[in-house]
Amino acid sequence: MKLYEYEPPYLMRINIKRQGDKTEHITICETTQDECLSFVKSLVEEQGLSPFQTGKTTNIEIREGLGADNGKAVSLSFRGLSPSDTYHIIWMRLNDLKKRP
Repeated sequence: MKLYEYEPPYLMRINIKRQGDKTEHITICETTQDECLSFVKSLVEEQGLSPFQTGKTTNIEIREGLGADNGKAVSLSFRGLSPSDTYHIIWMRLNDLKKRP
């Protein structure tokens, strides 16, 4: 028999923001911050956004989290996708990965 000791999970918290739009949030587990940044960056690059796109900047912040403690953050900024569109692109890809054996 052993006493239960709670260990908070190591998570990546993704915040997708743009001035004037609702902020979207996704929490991912079983990954590192570098893997998460590479994954999100590749999804944004797949959208074929023009570097000359006009409009407000969408910012994605990826922050490490262990329980209630937040760690360091990395970010990625681009123009051309709203936070809700970006959220759906990430969510759909993660859902597809989950279905694979």
